[in-house]
Amino acid sequence: MPTKNPATGPADEVVEQLDALLFAFRGEMHRAMREADLPVSPMEVRVLLHVAHHPGCTAGDLARHSGRDKGQLTRLIQHLEEEGLLRREAHAEDRRAQCLFATEAGEALHARMRAERRALARGLLDRLDAQEQAQLAGLLGKLRAGRAP
Repeated sequence: MPTKNPATGPADEVVEQLDALLFAFRGEMHRAMREADLPVSPMEVRVLLHVAHHPGCTAGDLARHSGRDKGQLTRLIQHLEEEGLLRREAHAEDRRAQCLFATEAGEALHARMRAERRALARGLLDRLDAQEQAQLAGLLGKLRAGRAP
């Protein structure tokens, strides 16, 4: 069994805790997706979630948000479109860009995944009282505000 590297300070401990929580949370989301027998990958679900939250976004918007390569995103978008979960429309101002929208089936899948995420989050956060949850949300928002979108 590998030995654990001890954190050298509070920042290291925060990063280790966040990493462990996100790893476990994503693992549970992937398990839920396998059980739901979805026709898409976890990354494709993340793309769909972003598009559902930001209707009309472009592949460029997705690339900036996710840090992913535009080519990879184009393939993910194409598969989501083939599965009937996304649709593209011409951008009103930029002929090179296409706006992305979730279809009715995409919205339904988005609702299922959002419900699963909420259930997992409730299971995780029920260890904290309402005030602690609000404090955690505020601190995480403060950290997130310090990084690029």
